[in-house]
Amino acid sequence: MKIRERFDVRFILTAMRLLTTASLTLVLVSCELAPPERETGATVVAESETPETISIAEQLAAEAEREDAERQRRYIADILYDGMRALRTDRLMTPAEDSAYHYFSRVLAFEPENTVARDGMRDIALRYVQLADTASRQGQFDNAETFLRRANSVDPELPAIAAARQTLAAARAQTHSVHRLNNRELSQRQPAVVQQLEEIARLVAANNTFVLITAPNDELGRWIYAQLQTSMAQARLRADIEIGEQASVRLVLPRSS
Repeated sequence: MKIRERFDVRFILTAMRLLTTASLTLVLVSCELAPPERETGATVVAESETPETISIAEQLAAEAEREDAERQRRYIADILYDGMRALRTDRLMTPAEDSAYHYFSRVLAFEPENTVARDGMRDIALRYVQLADTASRQGQFDNAETFLRRANSVDPELPAIAAARQTLAAARAQTHSVHRLNNRELSQRQPAVVQQLEEIARLVAANNTFVLITAPNDELGRWIYAQLQTSMAQARLRADIEIGEQASVRLVLPRSS
């Protein structure tokens, strides 16, 4: 009986040693077969940047760029529209924040070579030259000077500015006198205006001048002409009529004088 018990003990010990050895063997084998752990950081990022991923990122970036370009195009188009509208209504440089000059300048700050904005600046200068010529004919010489200074500030290389300055100088030299009429009294045909026109008629006859009549409308212009002609007795009045805000009579000396 004791021999059997010793045999059983030896058998159990031997079995336990075999099980322990087998367990260690399995652990070693599993370690050899297990895939290596993924490294973190740059390696993971590198593995994620497949060609497909890079292509999608590029497409998204390109799409965002196109959307930004389209938004800027619409923004520029809106400003140009405001500039053209201001130009059509003679809001050339005033009001400062709602003028053609203001809007075209904003566009050129974004796109210095924008053709529409550059042409708009030239048109502002040309319009000032036109206003200066009109003011010169009507004897409003200070206004003409102001318009030409503004034209020069917008486009100093515009050739028409020099020609307008010559026109202004000639108008000054040929002008005998300029007589402003009160618009309110004129519209009411008051006696004070009639008396002023009689005095002007005597100057016209005495100096043999040409007359440029400026009036708010054609009816008043013809009335001024009739009053002057009536006051000149037998002399024939040589005159032109222009429409303008400020009523006036400009006496122009003959070119030979």
